[in-house]
Amino acid sequence: MNKKLLSAAKLLVSLALLAYLFSTTDLGALLRRVRTGDLLLLAVAVVFYAAMLGLATWRWRVLLAAQGYPAPLRRLTASYLVATFFNNFLPSNVGGDVIRVRDGSRLTGSTTASLAIVAIDRVLGLLALYVLALGAWLLATPDVRALPGAAPALAALGIGFTVAAFLFFRVGTSRQLVAASGLGRHDWVRQKFETVQAAVHVYRERLLSVWVAFFASLALQAGAVFYFFFVAHALAIDLPLGAAFVIIPLCFLVQTVPISFNGWGVRESLFIVYFGQIGLSRDSALAFSLVGAGLTVLLSLSGAVMWAARESTPGEAE
Repeated sequence: MNKKLLSAAKLLVSLALLAYLFSTTDLGALLRRVRTGDLLLLAVAVVFYAAMLGLATWRWRVLLAAQGYPAPLRRLTASYLVATFFNNFLPSNVGGDVIRVRDGSRLTGSTTASLAIVAIDRVLGLLALYVLALGAWLLATPDVRALPGAAPALAALGIGFTVAAFLFFRVGTSRQLVAASGLGRHDWVRQKFETVQAAVHVYRERLLSVWVAFFASLALQAGAVFYFFFVAHALAIDLPLGAAFVIIPLCFLVQTVPISFNGWGVRESLFIVYFGQIGLSRDSALAFSLVGAGLTVLLSLSGAVMWAARESTPGEAE
């Protein structure tokens, strides 16, 4: 019941924000942008989206292989497509990770180990997004560096990633924290924790694989920026590339906060604020966000086809 209420609350937040944004935006100008969109540039954006999916799947394969679990790329690709579909159609943008954890557990033999691998995969993706945003912000023009909330958000995230890096590289710190909290007294907690620690220890010993996965994450997140950059120019929005490398990662990072339905409403609000800061119109920001996010939702429907194929295959459906 609590989960249903939380999902309903997120949906209401998204609907309320979108209703307000539509009521305060020139919808005629928005529709003209969408109707006159450049289909060739949108096709280029789709190519970048496909490349992102390929890189994300390959990164997952690298992290699995580092743990000693080789996996066919085709199998992981099918799983990732299904996960992407659920990420877009469940009330949480991490809902598809449940699919990847389940599919990964068939390779690792342990749901906890699979969860640890997917968690590392997620953290590397967020870290790459942060590194791109920070680097672009440091090199940005004064108007972009003055984006509301950018400096505090980057500072807070920097502290968070520093703590995570400390726990990763400082052997024994996590175990001390668990012991100090008293959680270690529970057998099931201790067993799960030791499984996660074993996975983390392997990555400490095989840092090359972690670095490879991180650079794949950088390329993936850069691809996401280019995807939205081409969506912007398909809609005749003069979004500078340097500004895109700050604005888009920041919006991605903020929309991970679970206060709305998959970031809808929150994402559009942020784009309107940031676009206004660099002299772009409100209707251009809303059209940009709706077309960019809407296109990813449409493209993720390929995962629904994969899921339907699983349901019709004996032994695959659960």
